[in-house]
Amino acid sequence: MSDHDETPSKVTLPRWFFSAAGVFGSIVIIMVVLAVAYNFSRPVATVDADIVAQRKKTLADVQATQSDLYNNYSWVDQKKNIVRIPVAEAVKLEAAKLDAATRGEPEPPARLSLAASPAGFTPPAPPPPAATAPAAGTAPAAASAAAATAR
Repeated sequence: MSDHDETPSKVTLPRWFFSAAGVFGSIVIIMVVLAVAYNFSRPVATVDADIVAQRKKTLADVQATQSDLYNNYSWVDQKKNIVRIPVAEAVKLEAAKLDAATRGEPEPPARLSLAASPAGFTPPAPPPPAATAPAAGTAPAAASAAAATAR
């Protein structure tokens, strides 16, 4: 046998190796965190100027249509005599109804001032008054005259 034992010896690393590995690992972790933060903070692709102009035009068209509906008289259904009135006029009418209701008065008739209506627009005429029913037991004069001539 030889003077030397054939047992494996423990490998020992110097202390500075662990310090260097710790510093290197910290730097790698910081770089990964910064890369992720940079990717999430990048600006999104800018919107094309043509799309912005198109959206502004669409918005202006919608606002013009809404303004026209809210501030002018117009027909909703001319056959049924349904008219759209300006919001300010509707508020005045509803305020008058509410005021009359709080005082216990009958509801005022819905009258519109034609001074605010545009030229050429005529609101529909009110419906004709309903014919009053004859008193019970009496025949209307026209019906009795028609019956007399038929005999």
